[in-house]
Amino acid sequence: MSRKRKMASITSAGLVFAMLLSQSAVADLGTEQVKAAENTAKWVDTEYVVNGDFESSINGDGSITGWTKSTGSGLFVTKDEWAKNNTTQFTKIKDITGDNSLSQTIKNVEPGTYRISIDQDGQKDVKSGLYVKYLEQAKELPATTDWDNWETVTTDEFTIEAVQDVDICIGGDVTNGYWGDIDNIKLQKLYETKADDTDSSEENQKGYTISVNQTDVAVENGDTVNLEAKITYDGKEISELPEGVNLWWWVDKWNDHIDGLDDGTLENDNGSGKTLKAAYTTKSAGKYYVVAQLKDADGNELGYVCTTITSKAPEIDTSVDNDDIVVAKVKDLSPDFIMGMDISSVITELGSGVVYKDYSGKEINNVTDFCKFLAENGINHIRVRVWNDPYDSNGNGYGGGNNDVATAKKIADACRSAGIKILVDFHCSDFWTDPSKQMVPKAWNGYTVDEKAAAVEEFINESLNTIDASKDVVDMVQVGNETTGGFIGETKTDAMCKLFSAGSKGVKDYNSDVKVVIHVESPQKNTLTKWSDNLENYNVNYDILGTSYYPYWHGTLSNLKKELSYVQTKHNKDAMVVETSYAYTLDDSDGHGNTVREGNNDDSADATEPFTVQGQSTFIRNLINAVNEAGGLGVYYWEPAWITVGDTTGLSEEAAAARYEANKKIWEEKGSGWAASYGGEYDPNDAGKWYGGSAVDNQAMFYPDGTATAALKVWKYVKTGAKVTKIGVEDIETADVTAEAGKEIELPKTINVTYNTEKVEENVVWNTDGIDFSKAGTYTVEGTVKFSRKIERGAYKDKTIGTTKCTVVIKQKNLITDADDAGFEKADNFTANNKIVDSVSSTKDDKKSGAACAHWYNAGTDVAEAEITYKNAITLASGEYIFEYAGQGADGDQLYAKAVDSKGNVIAKGDNVTLAGWKNWKTPSVSFKLDKETEVTLVVGIVSAKGGWGTADDLYLYQTKSADKSDADNGNTGDDDNNKPDTPSTDDNNKDNTGNGDTATQPAKALTPGAVVASISDTKTTVKDTNGILPDTVKFESKKVTDEKKVAKVADVVKNKIVGVKDVLIYELNLTDGTTQLHQLADKVQVTMDMPFALADNEAVKVFRVDSDKLIACTSRVADGKLVFETDHFSTFAFVKVNTNACTKAAAAGAAKTSDDSNMYMWLVIAMAGLGVSIAALMNRKKEQA
Repeated sequence: MSRKRKMASITSAGLVFAMLLSQSAVADLGTEQVKAAENTAKWVDTEYVVNGDFESSINGDGSITGWTKSTGSGLFVTKDEWAKNNTTQFTKIKDITGDNSLSQTIKNVEPGTYRISIDQDGQKDVKSGLYVKYLEQAKELPATTDWDNWETVTTDEFTIEAVQDVDICIGGDVTNGYWGDIDNIKLQKLYETKADDTDSSEENQKGYTISVNQTDVAVENGDTVNLEAKITYDGKEISELPEGVNLWWWVDKWNDHIDGLDDGTLENDNGSGKTLKAAYTTKSAGKYYVVAQLKDADGNELGYVCTTITSKAPEIDTSVDNDDIVVAKVKDLSPDFIMGMDISSVITELGSGVVYKDYSGKEINNVTDFCKFLAENGINHIRVRVWNDPYDSNGNGYGGGNNDVATAKKIADACRSAGIKILVDFHCSDFWTDPSKQMVPKAWNGYTVDEKAAAVEEFINESLNTIDASKDVVDMVQVGNETTGGFIGETKTDAMCKLFSAGSKGVKDYNSDVKVVIHVESPQKNTLTKWSDNLENYNVNYDILGTSYYPYWHGTLSNLKKELSYVQTKHNKDAMVVETSYAYTLDDSDGHGNTVREGNNDDSADATEPFTVQGQSTFIRNLINAVNEAGGLGVYYWEPAWITVGDTTGLSEEAAAARYEANKKIWEEKGSGWAASYGGEYDPNDAGKWYGGSAVDNQAMFYPDGTATAALKVWKYVKTGAKVTKIGVEDIETADVTAEAGKEIELPKTINVTYNTEKVEENVVWNTDGIDFSKAGTYTVEGTVKFSRKIERGAYKDKTIGTTKCTVVIKQKNLITDADDAGFEKADNFTANNKIVDSVSSTKDDKKSGAACAHWYNAGTDVAEAEITYKNAITLASGEYIFEYAGQGADGDQLYAKAVDSKGNVIAKGDNVTLAGWKNWKTPSVSFKLDKETEVTLVVGIVSAKGGWGTADDLYLYQTKSADKSDADNGNTGDDDNNKPDTPSTDDNNKDNTGNGDTATQPAKALTPGAVVASISDTKTTVKDTNGILPDTVKFESKKVTDEKKVAKVADVVKNKIVGVKDVLIYELNLTDGTTQLHQLADKVQVTMDMPFALADNEAVKVFRVDSDKLIACTSRVADGKLVFETDHFSTFAFVKVNTNACTKAAAAGAAKTSDDSNMYMWLVIAMAGLGVSIAALMNRKKEQA
């Protein structure tokens, strides 16, 4: 080697060494990952646990092979052919109090690292109360997620040093009311394998494989199915077949497919054998089998896939032409599907003077003709409620239809004449029963459970013999009404089931062919799953599980289908919807407030249809379709005939008041309101306070004058479909936008318009002229929507555009700066002081926004109180504040908001806010005033009744006034009385105001670019508005912070992030437009001030904006002896004198510290040293050469 080549090699080696060292520094973090990849750890199931899958036989004495079960345990093995887990037997958990345990001694466990694995499913978001116990350790089983949602839980790993026995136990006190299963208990061992020992999956895939994009397709005759094959060779996909390899497409009607058709058309590149695509067009109804077969040159098969195409004749359009409603046909509707109605109030309605009318205007004034009219419109089943004794001591009816046995008999007789069967709904109470009240009949007060059982059996049997002595009209009987949480005053499952069984016996003794129905509600809480399990566990003899389904409260149709299906597949019982309704208007017609009205139950996410006759029809159709698809028996509509006894619509205020007074007399006398005052004797807390008229007259299927609405026809139209010739607009969606002051506002570009034929996203143009969104408040923006359809009917007839509105809520900046914390998106920063709070970050429950919320459920027997504390205290300056959040939950549960100081002293506690049901969001809040800077801890308070539940979300803390009594930042409109800023007053005289929010004002005139504004407290400190973004009314103030506590806190942050700190000064820099603080600016401005420090040669000054524990560096320089820096945000600033010979601890001010930074620095130094060595060597060689 020549000397020159050798010198080049030395130089290259040095450079490579330096580069490698530099790369090592850059990839330092990755080094650990590479090392970890060299060896892989794998958990492997062992065979140590005996009968861990519970598939071995159950012994005659109830014991389980391999396991020891505690006496009286609620754990027992069951079979389930429908369960998705890998076996058909598993252990079921039953809510029996006391010790519930399965234990086993695992013999002779070899040394190694182990863990225990267990599969579980069960009640959604509820913990079973069981623990896995092993080697003096224990792990609580987490909340389960639903029936048949199997999840694997593993314990912490543990190490066995020498061969030994290991005792394991699954046990604990099962949560009251809990149901669930456990299975596949395994002892898993950790094995390590070298990466080199594992084979690549691709390397193992030798030879050819073939797959096709579709293997089972359903189409209509004449449709074309496009098929495409995927071919791989040695694990790699190929796009072209090599010479000698062919793919043949053909139709098989021989071999195993003798039932196949071949009269369609196959297109595949004329049978070239080289195309990976084919298309088959069917012709007849039946099955076609299209084969893709891969062969080599010798005809040997390399792969084979068969696609089954099932073709059927196109469905004939049977839709009825009408001018009223559009109804999509329900496919495959069972001919005996129950089209039911509960008309319990009709007798008292007719007695109150109500006259119904058919579509020709003919009057219907008796119950028999009324039932016949319903039958003409598709109704084949009637439901009627029965109360034991709905009268006070003077014989006055409680109202609500006064539904005693005699009333039920009248309706049964009418149904017999109309050819309709009935379902008798025994409430087993003297008045209304529902989830919140299951009152004992007066005559049964003081009865034991056994006495109640005897009484209910006798009452039901005798009543049925009175209602239908001929036994030809009663088809089904309900034992109890909405008995989710109780029945005849009993709330324990065993007692309730005993009463259900007694009632069922009364039914079957009357007529064994009559079906027994148990009625629950709240399917969104999986109550059908829970109660079908309960009824089986307690051996209740029943036939059908029914549920209420009101979309305002009871969740989605998809969830309803799941619940109905569970009952049928898991327990082989029928299921159906026994109550539902939907509003066709939000107007009231009798003077008594309705359940669904403006601002109450009218904005549920699951009530997706407009409140119109068409919307009501579509809801019913979609519900029927869902129940039918789930295999349910049918649907009953609740009280379609409960209309006003005296119409108040359109009357003057005086006339309406007079009509209302007249109605009250009728309700009291005839019992045609939901409750009469007489009911207060029996039910003082509900009927005694809120008695009055119909609360569902706007959910009826008859107008206030008694005329049937077009929606009544939906019950027959679902069988054929119905279409209209003229299009109308049913609803134009409105929008809501919430944003933080100072942030960009984006209004929606499209709005849903619901036509009577379909729902369409239409473009919308918003008129924002004159609205200033920079201030906190609520604004209404008008919008114009252009219709894409020709409108020939309804309010928009012959119009091409419609109007809508967008409510824009501009909120103050949330002082809870971590958005994840504000939304309970993570659990780390919250604590709860009562186990009724089962999750402080639940993704399974009803959140207001985001992906999570806090959830509680009171499974105990008494009222329980809990508090959820946000652990991250927030330092607030003196001023006035509001803390609020969103909450929803069970009727009667209460929430409050509280603020606490660093010593635990309560600063302020807000009033308790009573919740009003599922997704009916309330806003608990607390207002408080601080006289000095204070660390504040926020608390969510819960007061929950037995069985109570709910969620909390969207924590929001904001300032309403600063210490100087001016409004807080961004134009808050709160007043001195702590009124909240989101409902500012409207100036009716301001012509520019387009909504009900802040008075809209024209933007203030801006400063001339380059203008300079001096501080009002220090004229030497100035702001230069380089780009002319500040209003000409701007005021600037700079104040040095002297509060020792605040200075020390910021100084600690600075010293933790910056090295070489020699001194720190804190300033508050504030901008206002004359009244409102300006924090975030549209662009940067330049601040000039006297030097805060005298600097030596090795010293410099750095400027940081302080945001909690973060430092945001500002570009700064020294010019003409002044400190100059730029910022687009005005708040707290830190001026830091540093030793320039020291290096920064963090990669950048405010960035998180990492160990990689120091490593990087070290490696760069070494790399530079290596480079220096190489250069030195090169220079020496040059000298030698010279």
